Amino acid sequence: MQPGPSLPALQPDRSFSHMTDTLLNAPYDGIAAGNEPRLSVADRPFRLWATVRKWSGKGLLALLDQGLISGANFLIAILLARHLATRQYGAYALTFEVFLFLAVVYGALVLEPLSVFGSSIYRDQLRDYLAALLRIHVVMAVIILAGVSLAALVLHEVEPREGLSAALLGVAVAAPCLLLFWLARRVSYVGLNPQQAVLGATVYFAVLSGGLVLIHRSRHLSPLLAFMLMAAGAAVTTPLMLNRLRRRMASASGSLSVLEVIRRHWRYGRSALASALAIWFSTAILYMLLAGSGGLGDVGEMKALMNFSSPIGQVFAALTLLSLPFAARVQHQRGVQGMHPLLWKLTGLYGGGTLLYWVIVVTFRGPIVNHLYSGKYVHVTTLLPWVALGSILRITATAQTITLRAMHSPALALVAYSAAGVVAVVAGIPSTRFYGVRGAVFTLILSSAAALIVARIMVRRRISPPNMGGATTNHVSSTTAL
Repeated sequence: MQPGPSLPALQPDRSFSHMTDTLLNAPYDGIAAGNEPRLSVADRPFRLWATVRKWSGKGLLALLDQGLISGANFLIAILLARHLATRQYGAYALTFEVFLFLAVVYGALVLEPLSVFGSSIYRDQLRDYLAALLRIHVVMAVIILAGVSLAALVLHEVEPREGLSAALLGVAVAAPCLLLFWLARRVSYVGLNPQQAVLGATVYFAVLSGGLVLIHRSRHLSPLLAFMLMAAGAAVTTPLMLNRLRRRMASASGSLSVLEVIRRHWRYGRSALASALAIWFSTAILYMLLAGSGGLGDVGEMKALMNFSSPIGQVFAALTLLSLPFAARVQHQRGVQGMHPLLWKLTGLYGGGTLLYWVIVVTFRGPIVNHLYSGKYVHVTTLLPWVALGSILRITATAQTITLRAMHSPALALVAYSAAGVVAVVAGIPSTRFYGVRGAVFTLILSSAAALIVARIMVRRRISPPNMGGATTNHVSSTTAL
C-alpha cells in the first residue's frame, strides 16, 4: 500500500537500543531515571509485567532476525562440508575468513557508528544520513570488488588448482551485497523497528534455502556458488528493505555533508576497529597457520569442528546487543562499584549457557557429527570436547569485556584480545606445524584462556571489591577513573 502524501516524518526508535535497560531498570516515561515515584510492593509486579509486555516482543524479534541470518549461513556451511572434498571445504573456510575481515572493518567504521549517530545526532535527518551512508558504501564496494578480484587473479596465476581463486572471486562479489544488506538491517533498527529487519531476514533465508535445494539437486555445489548464492539473497532482499525505509522517512533536505559523516564515523570507529580486528585475528590466524603447514585439508577439518561453536556464539552475539546497553545503564546509575554483582551475573549467564550447550553437543557428538556431515570428519570427533573448552573460555571472556565496554574502557578490552592474538601466534606456529589440527585446537584453548585471564585482570583493575578500603563509592569519581 502506497503511503499518503501527509505521512509524518519518521522518528528513530531510540528506545529499542535500550530495551533491556527499560525492562530491568525502567523509569516512568518522561521522568528522569532515579527520580521515579516510589512504587508500592503490590504495584511492582504489575509495573514489571507491563514493561515486559512492551519490550519482550522487540527483543524476540531481534533474536529471530539474528537467528534467520545465522541459520541460513550455518546451513550453507554444513552442506558444503557434507558434499565437498576436505581441501575444497578448506578453501571455502579460508576465503570466508577474508569475508569476515571485510565485515569487521565495515562493521566498526559504518555499522557501529550508525547505531550511535542514527539515534542521536542524525535522528532528525535519517533520510539524508542514509543517502550519505549509501554513497560511502558505493565507494567501499568498488574498493572491495577491485581489490579482492585482483587478489583472486594473482592467486589463480600462483596456484590455479586449489580452488582458492574461484572462492575468493565469490567473496569479491558477495561482500558488497551482504554488507549493504547488513546496512539496511541496521537502519531498520535505528530508524524504524525490528519488524523490518525480520522481514528482510525471512526473505534472505527463503532465497538461500530455495537456491540450496536447486544447487543440491544439480550436484554442482561449490564455494564459488555458495558465495554467489549469498550475494543473490542479499541482492533480492536489500532493495525491498531500502524501498520500504525510504517510503517511511521524511523527504531529504540534502543538507548533510558526506565528508562530515565520514569524519564522525572515523573518529568513533577507529578505536572499535582495533578491538574488532584483534578478536578476528585471534581465530583467523589458526586457519592461516594450518594452511601454511598442513594445507587446505587441515583447514577444512578445523572449520568442520568450529561450525559447532557458531550457533552458541551467534546466540550470545545477539544477547550482547541487549546486555551491553543494560550494563552501561547500571554503570551510569550505580557507578563502577555497582558493576560488581552484574559482572558475576553476566559471567554466570554467558559461561553457564555456553556450558549447557556444549554438554548436550559433546554428549551426543557421535550421532550429531555423523548425521550433519554424512559420515565425514568422524575422525576429528574426539577433538570436539576441547573445542568446547575453548568456546566456553572465549564466551566467558566476552562477559568480562562487556563490563569493560560499559565502563567506557574499550582499550582494556583491546588489551585482552590482543593478548589472545599474541598467544595464538606464539603457540600456534609450532603447534600447527608439528600437530596439525590438534595443535590448532590446543592453541585455541590457550588463546581463549589468555583472553579470559587478561580481561578478568582488567576488570579487577576497574572494579574494587566492595569491602576494600580504597574502594571508590562516589559516582562521579568512579566513572572518570582511568
